[in-house]
Amino acid sequence: MKILIYMPFCDWIPHLATDMEIAAKHIDAGDEVHIIQCSGDLPSCEPNPNHFKLRCFSCKSKRDKGLALIDLPEQNRHELNLNKFVRYLDLPEFSSMQNLKSFKIDNVDVGMTVASTLISMVRESGPDLTNFNNFIHKNISMSISVYDSIRYHLKEIEPDVFYLFNGRFAALRPALRAAQDLGVKTFVHERAGVLQRYTLIEDTYPHDIEYQKNQIIKQWNDKRSLNEKETLARQWFENGRGGKDQGWYSYIKSQKKGNLPDDFDPSKRNIAIYVSSDDEFESIEGWQNPIYKNQIEAINAIINADIDNDIRFYVRIHPNLKGIKNTQTRELSQINGQNLTVIQAESKIDSYELMAACEKVITFGSTVGIESVFWGTTSILAGRALYEDLGGCYIPKNHDDLIDLINRYLEPLPTIGALKYGYWLSEMGITYIYYSPESIRGGKFNGVYLGSRIIDRLKDKFIALDKLSLPIVNVVYSIRKWTWKLFKI
Repeated sequence: MKILIYMPFCDWIPHLATDMEIAAKHIDAGDEVHIIQCSGDLPSCEPNPNHFKLRCFSCKSKRDKGLALIDLPEQNRHELNLNKFVRYLDLPEFSSMQNLKSFKIDNVDVGMTVASTLISMVRESGPDLTNFNNFIHKNISMSISVYDSIRYHLKEIEPDVFYLFNGRFAALRPALRAAQDLGVKTFVHERAGVLQRYTLIEDTYPHDIEYQKNQIIKQWNDKRSLNEKETLARQWFENGRGGKDQGWYSYIKSQKKGNLPDDFDPSKRNIAIYVSSDDEFESIEGWQNPIYKNQIEAINAIINADIDNDIRFYVRIHPNLKGIKNTQTRELSQINGQNLTVIQAESKIDSYELMAACEKVITFGSTVGIESVFWGTTSILAGRALYEDLGGCYIPKNHDDLIDLINRYLEPLPTIGALKYGYWLSEMGITYIYYSPESIRGGKFNGVYLGSRIIDRLKDKFIALDKLSLPIVNVVYSIRKWTWKLFKI
């Protein structure tokens, strides 16, 4: 069998390691493995959006170090060579995000994938596109060149199976589309619910909500006993509450255990509203909120509705928004009401203690929604989520329905849906054989640490130090925004 792996992002160690893991397994099985590598061809990519040469050098060095650990023939390494696939495009000036998202070339959704990249890079769900048209044009041109290059390599190599990472960003989605157009069996890899595993998603990207909902049910219907499933699901939820890094960083490690807001009054009907970052799913089809334009609109609509006078709301801003200055965080800082307390992203308030102390929680897609179900707190889901069909959450049909659910006294629903979700995250994907992750950032492949263990550990500790990390996060995003604005000039 012939295998082709597209691996342009080698500066992110876990994903480089997954590429190598897939390659090594196929080589051991006697398959012919080829890779497509980037040697600085991409003018902009997620690990290196400003195309700094030093970052390119670091990426290529990690790639070469990794590939030296597997038995891959040199002639099976193919260059992306985007300069051979340049199209001269007459691109419009994009005035709205909707215009950008709907823009296609040869029926390839390059506009949607560039919108996704831009939103992720500046952490802004609705950026002013007039400031970023140069960046948008550059990435659209790059995306269609990636599409053409991957089509060329797929036709030349004729693989039986094609692999790539993520499938959402501007340098990646076109590769997925090229394989789909040619009818090549394709798997997209991503992180799993625990560090020791990775996932393979067939012929779509990991953010495909309907695909993943089906995977949860498929996982639950495996041959394990119900008792084993419940044990593994419970362990996943307990690890999350205990602050253990699982599929991603645990944000509660920087919170003070048992800490509640100073004004918390247990005699009140307390309701916690957990806010996610709007930019996470803004440019992914299928995730749009069915009731509200965004979470700010939802919160304002809730606190200004006809609410029981005994109810008090606690808006818990997601810790992944700490240090971020964007439209969402500015508007959150301006929300106020007599029945409202806003808990900032960097606050030491214990998110789980707040959940347990409240009558009910409201979420818009956050995992907290299903975690609340597991821990026995009434949960209302006012958005889209992978667990929406599993049961356990009250799901309003419209705004009036949501206000009715808020005002009514509700019993927690059965936890079976939470168990299905926890079991899926605990057992989804494939266990690594050659790669041994030591943290979110890095680990060993065949006993050799990829990257720098010291630097990776320093980065992990640095993230937890708010007084140091918050100013630097602001500086990094400011540099990105101003660099791209200056390109326009």
